[in-house]
Amino acid sequence: MKQSMLACICCILMNGPALAQPFRADTRKHPIGVQFYKNIEFLGFTFFTGYLAPGYEHDTVPMPGGIKKQDWFAYDFSLYKKYRSFANDPDLGIIARFAEAHEGFALGKLLIHLDEFPRAVIRPDIEDQYLRPFMEGQKDSAATRQAVVQFIEAGNRLYKRMNFDAYFRENARLYEQALKEIRSVLPEPRLVATMEKFYRQQFHRYMLVPSLTIPAGMAFGIHYTTAGNATILNLFGPFARQQFADTASLNMGFANEDHIRELSTHEFGHSFSNPIIAQIPPHLVKETAHLFVPVKEAMENQGYNTWSGCVYEYFVRAGEVVIARKLGKHEVAERLQKHYMQDRKFSYLPLIIEELEKYDRDPRMTYQQAVINAMERLKTQQ
Repeated sequence: MKQSMLACICCILMNGPALAQPFRADTRKHPIGVQFYKNIEFLGFTFFTGYLAPGYEHDTVPMPGGIKKQDWFAYDFSLYKKYRSFANDPDLGIIARFAEAHEGFALGKLLIHLDEFPRAVIRPDIEDQYLRPFMEGQKDSAATRQAVVQFIEAGNRLYKRMNFDAYFRENARLYEQALKEIRSVLPEPRLVATMEKFYRQQFHRYMLVPSLTIPAGMAFGIHYTTAGNATILNLFGPFARQQFADTASLNMGFANEDHIRELSTHEFGHSFSNPIIAQIPPHLVKETAHLFVPVKEAMENQGYNTWSGCVYEYFVRAGEVVIARKLGKHEVAERLQKHYMQDRKFSYLPLIIEELEKYDRDPRMTYQQAVINAMERLKTQQ
């Protein structure tokens, strides 16, 4: 869960086995479903407890907006305090170090295709593609597999010693509340239809995977294909302060209609856009790389450490603005564009939006051609 997980993590296309059963699932007839996964919950808990909590516990410097870390991550801190006796557990250290060293999409993709802790194993039908993101340039696939095995085995042992199944039993009401909040603010069904029409592509299933333990503000996406059917999962932590001590007035931080819609548009947008962005000729990326220099610090603070990474974000964010306009939400579109340009330093967004709107009006033009056109224009920008 490297720094880049603090921003969204680009979705990727995978082929794989059937998924483990979700902890809870929303079976309402809506193009966007909702579900939880126990393995994801355990990962979020161990990552925060073993990696973030020690540094955040005594950090009194306010976050942007003036909120203290202890208040923003209140739920995770409550679990950290409850399981403090495991803070120096060697297995927690193994899990936290592994999670810190790898991207959230790779960890999430692996964990949802494993059996649940404490019986998780790398089954024979787990394809090498699920392990490849952990290689980080290593040529020794056996060493990579062994590192993943050690991570999983540490998780099994720690899950048992913590009796983490008791956590799910004790907090079932909180998960039901989170599901209730998200159900109340699910994006209107036409969001999916609008995105499919704009990108001229369809997927089999769109899923929101909220988490009470993924640290607040974090989100990443997973995109995989099974038996020819593509599914997009958008994994995310809370995005507002939570109230969980008073059971009479629970608020798990998910009941924000604008945020759910914008997060869905952004993360799902990566699955539509990323495969095309990945095909941009390398010379165009190189010839526009000078645009990264003046915003390098601002982008690195958001987890985007390369110009190529910024290019993915530019097109997805431009798509968000166009889609908001297509939904008739013009004030939202203007707010998003202003925020991305002024606060997030995506200065060349209007140029890309203009090219995407040309594409949207011309049924003969492909999204790929629109991307190339925008990149050609970016070459001349200063």
